[in-house]
Order: sequence, then C-alpha cells, then structure tokens
Amino acid sequence: MYNIIAEPLIRINTTSDSRYVSLPELYAGLMAGDVEAFPALRPHQRHAWHAFLVQLGAMAMHWAGACEPPTDAEEWAGLIRGLTPEWPDDEPWQLVVDDITKPVFMQPPTSSQEREKDYKSQVESADGLDMLVTSKNHDLKASVVSQASVDDWIFALVTLQTMEGFGGAGNYGISRMNGGLGSRPAFSMAPTGGIGAHVKRDIRALLDNYPAADGGHRLLWLLPWDGTASERLLPNQLAPHYIEVCRRVRLRSDTDGRLYAVRTSSKAARIEGKDLKGRTGDPWTPHNPNRDGLPLTLSRGGFNYKRVTEYLFDWQKPDLLKATPDEQRSNDPDEMMQLVARVMVRGQGKTEGYYERVIPIRSKKALRGMMRRPGSDSTEDLGDLAQERIKEIGIVQGILRHAIATFLARGEPRETSPEQRALANPWANRLDEIVDADFFDALQVEFEHNDRAARARARNEWLMNGKDGVVDHARNIFDEAVDSLPCPAVHRYRSRENAEGLFEGRLRGSGGLPFLFDDNRESNA
Repeated sequence: MYNIIAEPLIRINTTSDSRYVSLPELYAGLMAGDVEAFPALRPHQRHAWHAFLVQLGAMAMHWAGACEPPTDAEEWAGLIRGLTPEWPDDEPWQLVVDDITKPVFMQPPTSSQEREKDYKSQVESADGLDMLVTSKNHDLKASVVSQASVDDWIFALVTLQTMEGFGGAGNYGISRMNGGLGSRPAFSMAPTGGIGAHVKRDIRALLDNYPAADGGHRLLWLLPWDGTASERLLPNQLAPHYIEVCRRVRLRSDTDGRLYAVRTSSKAARIEGKDLKGRTGDPWTPHNPNRDGLPLTLSRGGFNYKRVTEYLFDWQKPDLLKATPDEQRSNDPDEMMQLVARVMVRGQGKTEGYYERVIPIRSKKALRGMMRRPGSDSTEDLGDLAQERIKEIGIVQGILRHAIATFLARGEPRETSPEQRALANPWANRLDEIVDADFFDALQVEFEHNDRAARARARNEWLMNGKDGVVDHARNIFDEAVDSLPCPAVHRYRSRENAEGLFEGRLRGSGGLPFLFDDNRESNA
C-alpha cells in the first residue's frame, strides 16, 4: 500500500504546475531541472531529504554500473528496484505492509510475528513522528499537522531515521553524528540552478568518489531488527553511503485510509558506533583535523561568518564541499556556484534551532580559493584574508565596547566596571550581526583583485567608506548606545565627549586601524 515507486505520492511544484509524482518520476523531474519546490517539506527536513535522494540515486547508479543520471522515470524505477531484487512486490518501497516481518520504506521488519506486540506507542501525526523536539511555542511546533498527506509521512520518516539523535532510554540516534546530542550538518557546493541541479551535482560528485569496495548492507530498513544488542551492525558490515534507520517504527492505515504510526524502543543502537564517534565518511560533514577527525557538531548560533570561515578553511572538507574537476576547469560565466550549509542543532531534550546559509561564489578564482586544502601553501590564500578581516572586526568591536563602557562610567575609561562592560556587550555584538550579512561577498571582492594596491583599497573601503563600512557601522552603534543608555543629565555631555574621543583616538592609535586615517594610504598599500 502506498508504493512510492509506482504511485504518485510526492507533491512537487514545477516550472509549469503543481502535481503528485512517484519517486522515479521525481528523479526524472530533478534531472530535467523541472522541480522548484516540495510543498510538504519543512525547512529542517531539507538536508535529510536531499541526502536521501543523493545517496539512493548514487547507490542505485553505482550498483547498476550507470555513469550518467538518467532522465527517464522508467530507467530510474529499474535502478531503484535493482537495490531490492529479492522483493518483487516492492515491499521496501511501500509505506504500509501489514506483515511486520517484511521490510517497508524506512521501516525495518521484525524477526517474527510475535514482535508485533512490542509496538504499543501510537503516533497520530506525521510531525509527531519527526525528530523535531520543542520546549516552547516560539520554536517550530510539533504535532500540529493532524490531517497529514502521504508525503508528510515520507519526509517525517526519512528525517527521523537519518537525522535523529538520542531521545532517552531505548531511543538511540544515528551513527553519523558525534554523540547522541550531536547534529548531522551539511556543507556542499551547489550550482545555482535550483533543487534538481543540486541533487544532480551531488549524485555525480558522490559517484566520482565512490569507493571501489562496495560490499555490505546498503538500505538498513531491509534487515530484521528486534532491537537487541546482539543485532548491532558493525561499521565493516555497511556499504559506502549506506542509508540507515535508527528507530523501530511502522506505519498503519485505519479503516478510513488515514495513516498513523506505531513504534517501540530498542535495547541498543542499530549500528555499533561508539568508537566511531560519527566518523563515518559522511560526504556532507566537515571533520576537525585537530581532534582526530571528529565530525562537526554545531552549537546554537548557526553559521555566522566566524564559524563558516573556520569550517571552510581550517577543517577537513567533506567530499561534497570540494569542487569537482569539471567545476574547477569550467570557464562558463553562467555556471555559478554557491556554498550551502544546513543543520538542525540538538540540545538536551530539545532542538535549539534550524540554521541554513547560502553563500554565492562570485568567480572561479574565488571557488578555487575556497577549495584550498587546510595547511597548504598558497600565495593567494582566501582563508588568510578572511582571518585578517575577522581580526580587524575584532579590533573595532573591542574599541566600541570600551567606548560604550566609558560612557556608562561617566567618561572615565579606567573606571569601567564589569557590570558596565557587560551592558556594552550587546551593543558591540550588534556589529557582528551587521557585518555578517556581506562578509563573504566583500571578502571575494578583495580576493579577485590581482595586485596588492587594489586589494588594499578594497579592504579599506570595506572597513570605512563613510556609509556602510565596519567603522561606519560601529560609529552608528555608538551613537545609538549613548542615546539609549542611562546616564545622569549633569554628566551626559562630558561622558559622551570623553567616550567619543576614546573611540576615535583608539581607532587612530597603534592598537587600532591607523592606516585608515593616513592621507597617503593608497601609496603605502
């Protein structure tokens, strides 16, 4: 029932209409560039669904020996079925099969009918099954879609089984994260041509890097699982880019045809990954070379410019964040790329936000600069330029913080208290939020210049241009702060004058950015 290979169950918006398609029809539409959106897909499910489509597509093509993603739905149907030839009735691609000893889409079977009694917990809504855990209504709400469509359940299943972490006793998480409270972040390069172009590019890139040895289990929902410790799968039993399941769950249909889920716990994780600590070769996840290659676990705050700079230039890049040989060689000016970063941050008993950032890559030169290997020698190091800019922002930020604290200290810079410095922090932090918006675009502008003088001019314009430079923003923030913060009227004028003098004086001093105020700065660049 509900066969995703044979039935149109997935809603898509195309360039011309909206309709339901089967999974093979979806692949054909993606390869043709016709798919613009999935109306039922929630933001935090984007990477789970993208990764599933890429892993399944590359796996099916590799197994069949196909070199180029087909554009025909029938060909895709054959490729996908080629992964499950022992199931001619497509049970692994159906959403509901009453026989609990048979595999169903993203739902592992049991070893016997007796295990049916284990599934006592019932889930009425698709988003109630999802990985999303919330503690307050200001976050995304769980269990709000009571009349879910079939594709709501499809997306919820894929997200749960491939992205979930530890959820308490008997509810273990996936192998592709460092610990039960970790996350499965995604970093990849993507063409600017939309969803289909991204999927197609990542399938090709994954195939280019596919290991020669391709043994082991591919689709883990095909294997019986009763939740015992003895059933744990070892890493060497898994195929490259395996698609996992981490929870024992089955979908059911009532007499009115309404879908619901039943689930149960397990006594051990499906994959014995304690020693791995998430080091599974996930092609989207950066790894820390200074911590034995541990995968990235993002904390609250998301992809600010400082973090992205660190992950991009100091961490080991995952396969799909590397430009392919064709992308590096191409000189097509219309073939633009972008960096796409996504993650759902997990906390203790709750989710702490979904974060996504897209950074357009301006040129092939900038693309090559971003693809530099950590630790490599280069006369054109985009990472070094980024770190220099971060240092300069920090200098301005520190001066701004000191000036605001000085205003609160009635114009006495040496008498600022910890409380006054704490009050200044939110204002200083606003500078980070402002410069974050165009940090990478401005960085690439500087990098694209070929001589030192032109680069220095670009940097100086970014720092101070009388309108929207870093220093200009800091001055605006200072003015807003002293207009808003409390200060006795009798002291306000002197406090402001002293604080502003400190701000401007430190900027021009040896510990600030004196080159910005040098009349001959261009000739000295």
